Amino acid sequence: MEVMVEIEKTIGEFHLQTSFTAEAGAIFGLLGESGCGKSMTLKCIAGIETPDKGRILLNGRTLFDSERGINLRPQKRKIGYLFQDYALFPNLTVWENIAIVLKDKKQTQQYIEQFYMSGLEKHNPSMLSGGQKQRCALARMMASKPELVLLDEPFSAVDRNLKWNLELQIMEILEEIKKPVIFVSHDRDEIYHFCHKIGILEQGSMREVGEREEIFAHPKTVAAAKIMGCENLFSIPGSRDSYVGIPSEAVRPALPGEEAQIRGWVEKIFCEKDEMIFVIMTEQGRFWYRTSREQKDVKRVGEEIGFWIDRTKIWYLSM
Repeated sequence: MEVMVEIEKTIGEFHLQTSFTAEAGAIFGLLGESGCGKSMTLKCIAGIETPDKGRILLNGRTLFDSERGINLRPQKRKIGYLFQDYALFPNLTVWENIAIVLKDKKQTQQYIEQFYMSGLEKHNPSMLSGGQKQRCALARMMASKPELVLLDEPFSAVDRNLKWNLELQIMEILEEIKKPVIFVSHDRDEIYHFCHKIGILEQGSMREVGEREEIFAHPKTVAAAKIMGCENLFSIPGSRDSYVGIPSEAVRPALPGEEAQIRGWVEKIFCEKDEMIFVIMTEQGRFWYRTSREQKDVKRVGEEIGFWIDRTKIWYLSM
């Protein structure tokens, strides 16, 4: 079981062009900043939006094919879509929101119990917390027995103190269903927790696709390096499309008497809960250095500082 997506769509000046395959049992993550085309991709797969051209196949069944003139209605696609706002019917109770997709209404209580909604059967969505709304939406989605599950920023409206429990619950559910899942987020930690394979979207284009561990440890594009949190990106002199990324683990202050590979002056210092972030002005431009707040001999603004770079940990990147 798998979904294959190869589509293009233009809206105004924005052009979406993406291609990937998501397989059952291996959650595929779409990672990118807001406005990069993640949600638009899901809407095209679900049939809410129509691509300008391309193909979408689900388990060998054609959902969309611009050349063959195929474009199945959303109701015919057998896709479960969890929207950011959950899209619950405000005038229906929890029981009614779930029962609406079931032919056998007697099964409703089964899904209420499975998704920890017991005691809330008669509540309307306005009476539910963010986590309860999410579980209700998930129960309704899974009750429809989808062949493909689409999760669009599923934790964006959930309080941080509830997030871990909800993540665990959803992980257990996704492990049980053994169906293709596409998980959209701008949060790299969420993507790392859930996904086995990742696609990096930037300004509508798929910049990189690969296994989770490989992309997080060794990104191959500037877009992937940026979203992994790498601040130190420098173009290679004489090349238009080649860059180096210097992750935090590749950097340490130069020891006394050791020749520094990068030298500059402290321009600004940011203090966070567990670390200090130094912005260094160098000949190559600004350089970012992160260190524990417990580190001794901390430099001050205006002082000179040198760094040693472990070249074996540098990322060589393309656009």
